[in-house]
Amino acid sequence: MAKIVGKVSETERDTIKALFERKNGLAELAKVLSPDDALYERIVIDMGETVTKFQKWWDDMSMKYGWESSPSGKWLIDFESCEISLE
Repeated sequence: MAKIVGKVSETERDTIKALFERKNGLAELAKVLSPDDALYERIVIDMGETVTKFQKWWDDMSMKYGWESSPSGKWLIDFESCEISLE
């Protein structure tokens, strides 16, 4: 069961939402392309950059707000309420 551990601003929420959507879109695109496709390599590079930015956002926000964490847990964001929960 998830426990609410914090909240972010709407601007911060918008940043992670854009990265989340980009990451998912790139993953879907990679599924339909062949590794031989010229665009595939660019998608792999972009995915690496996006995943790095995605993780950095979580790291930065957890440091800024001091969210509770757990070695086996993960944070989730509710895009509607901007609340962060620990699952």
